[in-house]
Amino acid sequence: MSTPNVERPQKWSIINLCSQNISRRYSSDLARKVGALIVELKRDHILSEIASAIINGQANDVVKFIRAGIKNSMSAEEILQAAVIPATKRVTDDFQGADFYIPDVLLAARAIKAGLKALKPIPRDSAQSQKIVMGTVEGDIHDIGKNLVALFFEFAGFEVIDLGVDVTVFKFLQAVRELRPDVLAMSALLTTTMGSMSNVIEQLYIHHMRDEVKVLVGGGPVTREFAGYIGADIYAENPHEAIGLLRQLFSRKRSLPEL
Repeated sequence: MSTPNVERPQKWSIINLCSQNISRRYSSDLARKVGALIVELKRDHILSEIASAIINGQANDVVKFIRAGIKNSMSAEEILQAAVIPATKRVTDDFQGADFYIPDVLLAARAIKAGLKALKPIPRDSAQSQKIVMGTVEGDIHDIGKNLVALFFEFAGFEVIDLGVDVTVFKFLQAVRELRPDVLAMSALLTTTMGSMSNVIEQLYIHHMRDEVKVLVGGGPVTREFAGYIGADIYAENPHEAIGLLRQLFSRKRSLPEL
């Protein structure tokens, strides 16, 4: 005899139903505790699914679970900190060695970019925020780290203009001249491309634009000592440090008397 097709209830539908039954049968205090536990379980499940989807290169699932997280009142910053960034670090660490499969790298990168796009905040009023122009330097096509930093800057309230990857010295100078940003942020993930940062700063001096913009540098091989050596104003090891330093910078500028 054939078994009738019975649709399996969704996991969270069952848990929510149990929560409703508990709410009816037990005290309101216990019901609140159970409700809080269910919210925490659901949160952990969503974050785990986002991280797993990134590691496995499943872009559609990344977007699906990010939307589920936002629907369940999770903030974009929380999703970034608890799922996207740890998974991105895991992917980076896994693909450092020689024994990896190129399509896996591409799928993981696509999944990370899909997640960042899904988390991108609503544009703010640019008239009320400081402007940051940023890009990965010439000869370097790495952009995942830069994209993460750009997203954090936007969440912090800065206006971000992303020039992309493999940005030439001329394009950086053109952006400073035409867009008049408060900060020029440059990223490098290769030791062979770090010299481009120095070239940009040198050309800013030559074209009398160095005093018009603060320069922030970062990236895997970049160090505080290197940043000081090439004359950069700001070096940060992570987005949070960069945001803190930028806020300090802008608060000092606002406190200076006008001449």
